[in-house]
Amino acid sequence: MHIIKGSALAALILAAAPGVAMAQNAAGQNAARTPNAAPAQAGARGDGFGGGGGGHSKREFLETYDANKDGKVSKQEFTAKRAEDLKGMDLNENGAVNEQEYITEYTFRLDKALAEQRARQIRQAYVRFAVLDTNKDGILSPEEFNASGDRMFSRLDTTQDGFVDGSDTARSF
Repeated sequence: MHIIKGSALAALILAAAPGVAMAQNAAGQNAARTPNAAPAQAGARGDGFGGGGGGHSKREFLETYDANKDGKVSKQEFTAKRAEDLKGMDLNENGAVNEQEYITEYTFRLDKALAEQRARQIRQAYVRFAVLDTNKDGILSPEEFNASGDRMFSRLDTTQDGFVDGSDTARSF
């Protein structure tokens, strides 16, 4: 049994447990697919689990697999990273990854990405408020709020006809 290190990872597993249990119950008749499903647990694996990273673009592929950062990915680098990822997902260390291990790893990465996105958006909300609060009194008055909207409408109404429609040439909304 692994010792769980890191309260964030432990919290994730505890939070995911009801969903995992529901998924297992729904897939109960399909036990042949995951006969050795282990309970969700995690070892000390750096940021939580193995798992790939990045997305599906060429840039993200290079960022994920170019171990020596020479701007190209050799088959050896690719294979080594994939082996590392598989080992990181293999929570019960049996040499293979069952469905629960795979989904748990993905859930961890997704929750981490969503938490980072949320933190960025909240920081940006503070910046936007500071810009809108022109008199810096900590209160967004109707005048301050509407001034921003009026600027946006004027920018988008490039034909200056009092309507924003397909004839306007503004590229961003």
